Amino acid sequence: MIEDLNLSKIDHNEILARIKAISPGLAANANASDELRHLAPESMRAMIDAGMFKIPVPARVGGYELNLRTLAAAVTGLSEACPSSGWVLMVMGAHHWCMGSFPEAAQEDVFGGGHEGLLAGTLSWQGTATDVDGGYRIDGRWQFGSGIDHAEWVMLGCGDPATRGPKVHIVMPRADIDVDDTWHVLGLRGSGSKDLVANGVFVPARRTIDTRTMFAGMSPHSANHATNLYKLSAEAMLSMSVATAVLGSAKYALAKFIERTSQRTVIQTGARKAEQAPTQIRLAEAAAEIHAAELIQRDSYDVFDSFMASGERMSFADRARIRWQASYSAELCRRAATRLYSGSGAHSIYESSAIQAAFRNVNVGAQHASIDFDTAAEMYGRAQFGATK
Repeated sequence: MIEDLNLSKIDHNEILARIKAISPGLAANANASDELRHLAPESMRAMIDAGMFKIPVPARVGGYELNLRTLAAAVTGLSEACPSSGWVLMVMGAHHWCMGSFPEAAQEDVFGGGHEGLLAGTLSWQGTATDVDGGYRIDGRWQFGSGIDHAEWVMLGCGDPATRGPKVHIVMPRADIDVDDTWHVLGLRGSGSKDLVANGVFVPARRTIDTRTMFAGMSPHSANHATNLYKLSAEAMLSMSVATAVLGSAKYALAKFIERTSQRTVIQTGARKAEQAPTQIRLAEAAAEIHAAELIQRDSYDVFDSFMASGERMSFADRARIRWQASYSAELCRRAATRLYSGSGAHSIYESSAIQAAFRNVNVGAQHASIDFDTAAEMYGRAQFGATK
C-alpha cells in the first residue's frame, strides 16, 4: 500500500509513477476480471491503495484535487494495461469529481472521516425524483452502473416524473439500491456495469444538486475549493473522460497487434506478416489515427487548464467543442481498432485472442451516450452557427 503521508507531494509525476507500478498487476488480472464480469478484487485494491480514486476528490475532504489532465493520464494509462480497470476508474473518478459541485454536507457524508467514498452509478436521468418533505423519493432503473460491486455509494441522475426532463443528481448509500446482474455483453466485461434499481428510496436534499446547474458548471459549491477544478462543465468533463478510456483501449489494441503480428507467418508461404507492405501500411494508418485522437484530447485538456486558471465558466460553444472533440477522438480509436482487428487473421476470432478483446473493448466504450458521434456533431455545428444552448 502506498502511504499518502504528505498530500502536498502528490502531483502529476507521482501519479504517473504509481500507474507504472500497478499496471503489470492489472494486466495480469485482466482476463480474470472479464471472467468474473467485475474487477478482480486484487485489481480494485491496487487502484485504491495507489490513490487513483482520490485524484479528482476535493482536498477539503482528503482528496488530491489534481487537474483533469492527471485523471486522464491515469484512465488512459490503466486502460492500456486492463481496459476494464481503466473504465471503472474513469466512471468512479468522474463521479468523485462531480462531488465537488455537491453541497459540502454531501461531500462530508461520502468522503468524511478518511473514507474512500467509492461512487458507482449512472449520470443519465433514467429514473425519477419526486419531491417529498426534506428531499426526494427516488424510483426507477438505471443501466450501466460500472464498478457497483466495489462501491460504497451510488450517484444517479434523476428526471422529473411529469416531464422526464433532467431534474437532480443524487447520492445514496450503496446499501439503499438493488443490483440486477444484466452485464452479459460484448466488451469491457470486467467493468461490472450492471443495472441499478431503486424503489421509493428517500434521499435528503443535502445529497442532491440540480442537474442543469451541475452540467453547466454553475454550482455555487464549486467555488468553495482551493482550485477552480469544479467550475468546469460536467457535460464537457464527462464526455472527455469517456474518450480517454477509449484511447487507452485503442493503445492496448495497437500494442497487441504489434506483438501478435511480429510472430505471424503466412501459412501457404511461411513469409512473415510483419515484413509485408500492406501490414505495415495498416499499422501505420491505425497508429496515426490513435496518435491524432491523443492530440485532440490534449488540446481539450489545454482548454480545461485555461478555464481552471481563469476561473471563468465555460460557454455553450466551449462545451460543444469539447464534446465534439471527445466524440471524434473516440471515433478515430474505433476506426483504428477495427482496422487492426481486420488485419489480425483467422486466429483473432477466438475469445482467447487479445486483439479480439481489444476490438470489443474499444467498440463498446465508443458506444457511450456522452460521445455519441451524431449528437456531438450536431451540437458543435449548431454552436458554430451561433446557437447559445
